[in-house]
Amino acid sequence: MTLSKSEADAQAVAEYLKKNPDFFQTHEALLMELSLPHPSGQAVSLLERQMTLMRERLAEREDHLEDLLDTARHNDMQLSRVRRMILALLEVDDLNDLASTLSEQLRNSFGTGHSRLVLTGTGSADAINTSQLVNTSQLVTEVDNSLTALIQALLQNNRTFCGQVSAEQLEQLFELGMVADGSAAVIPLNQDDVKGYLLLGSENPDYFRSEMGTEFAAYVADVVARLLHHLR
Repeated sequence: MTLSKSEADAQAVAEYLKKNPDFFQTHEALLMELSLPHPSGQAVSLLERQMTLMRERLAEREDHLEDLLDTARHNDMQLSRVRRMILALLEVDDLNDLASTLSEQLRNSFGTGHSRLVLTGTGSADAINTSQLVNTSQLVTEVDNSLTALIQALLQNNRTFCGQVSAEQLEQLFELGMVADGSAAVIPLNQDDVKGYLLLGSENPDYFRSEMGTEFAAYVADVVARLLHHLR
């Protein structure tokens, strides 16, 4: 696109001022003659306009710094909660204790409404003594076909699922009399001969979202899988 003469002249002036930032130091009188429109409708001097822009940029940087500090504080809190949870899990003696402690820690420290360990396949049953266990809202060692089918439908290529689920699906996952739609996360457990899933649920449809990161949930699942392996 060809520039008009006035546009070319304006561009040349702009380039000159960029290359000579001290131009107005030797032409101070010119500063007093220049004026720029202000959002208020009043004309202001170039110096006043520069001061306004500097204040705005400073405010933006202060906001950005505050956001970084908020993120750092949040990460510190998360790290403290994760540490507390792992230390509590290291104290468990059996599978029921693991499931109940995990549920308590996730609920109290992270606001996760429901959690459930689901052990599937002969590998898990043989690796861990489940003969004296019954299914509960926190632990499943005898998995029926309908629960298996739902989990497999939610998971795609055995990857972690995070997203909204219907009240019927939420009830099937946790068996706690769910009457409203919510959200859930389904994370595969895969540690040597321990196979299964960690289920996390909430009555809040936006608590687990498809676009949210799953690193924390996967980390918790890895810790649980290793603990399950050592509870044989």
